[in-house]
Amino acid sequence: MISQSCRLLRLMQLVWHLLLGMIAAHLVLGAVHRLARRHADPQRHVQAVVQWWNRKLCRILNLRIRIHGRINPHPTLFVANHISWLDIVCLAAVLDARFVAKQEVRDWPIFGAMAVRNGTLFIKRGDTNDTAMAADQMTWSLLQKNNFIVFPEGTSTCGMTVQRFHARLLQSAIRARAQIQAVAIAYPHPHGVNPAAPFVGEENLLPHLWNLLGQPAIEVKLTFCRPLSTQAEDRRALAYQARDQILSTFGDTAGFREDLSA
Repeated sequence: MISQSCRLLRLMQLVWHLLLGMIAAHLVLGAVHRLARRHADPQRHVQAVVQWWNRKLCRILNLRIRIHGRINPHPTLFVANHISWLDIVCLAAVLDARFVAKQEVRDWPIFGAMAVRNGTLFIKRGDTNDTAMAADQMTWSLLQKNNFIVFPEGTSTCGMTVQRFHARLLQSAIRARAQIQAVAIAYPHPHGVNPAAPFVGEENLLPHLWNLLGQPAIEVKLTFCRPLSTQAEDRRALAYQARDQILSTFGDTAGFREDLSA
């Protein structure tokens, strides 16, 4: 743990950056969207602002991202395992892509507003009709050469397992003939997973954030696996392949186990 004075300094930096996020979400991103629409695809300009904000947030939280593998340059549906809300920050810092998130994220302070501006698709968990409509929107967007990020587990885990991947949203990549790339997210630690990283169940955000501010550094490993072709494949087979790719990256992680119930 770092000293109390350093933690308070990082807290002040965080508060200031969150205030900038509020301004960006409610004023800057809206203005950028209106101006960019006159000249080119506005999503690219909005994404640049969102990416800058998330990169700065990673520096404040002392998240040290290491990228392994090659990010697919073609229209892609990125699928990742889910451990923490930090996953979103890290992926948003390195990828030019829109997210698919649960409906509750829309109401998060600051993060929710920025997610709306960045074109995040919100779905109601367990609502098959809502998921189907989201898949239709994703198909159209992928055809426009926009990328998407989904967490097919549908929930976060402790980082020591990968649950079953739900396949319905992967249908969008098949329809658009886009590629799928699995992203393995890990928070390496001598004992397996950094205990400060996971955010699961009914955990409260503020205590979790305060604990993060007391950490000297948190290593984040993002492994981009070999892209999967969606030609002549069904969505369940693709979900299985993507999950298997992610599982294979954890083969040498101490204590990691596969969720056999999946």
